[in-house]
Amino acid sequence: MLNRIVTTLGVVLAFTACASFPPPNDTVAASLASVRGAEELGAANVPQAQLQLQLAHEQIRKAKKLMEDGQNELAHYMALRAGNDAELAIALTRERHARGESAKAEARVEDARTPEATP
Repeated sequence: MLNRIVTTLGVVLAFTACASFPPPNDTVAASLASVRGAEELGAANVPQAQLQLQLAHEQIRKAKKLMEDGQNELAHYMALRAGNDAELAIALTRERHARGESAKAEARVEDARTPEATP
């Protein structure tokens, strides 16, 4: 009898521990900050980054919906995905800007190498 009570109590505690995942407010806030950072860098103007930014927005919406439904652990992971996609959008935007600056620098070097025609 005592063994049965201990087993039942253990199962109840295990389920309670799984169900008590705290709301991922900090994770959602961090993801929103990453999205804002990507938008400020101009990710919407870089096609690859724009896609990642769109995914991040969708995942934040899903995370908020999951929180409303009480599925906090799933919401946490969805918010993490959103943050990662926003960070990828930032990296892609920075890469595009760096490539543009590199092309400008190469053009200036090429212009400097070309002798000017003297009349």
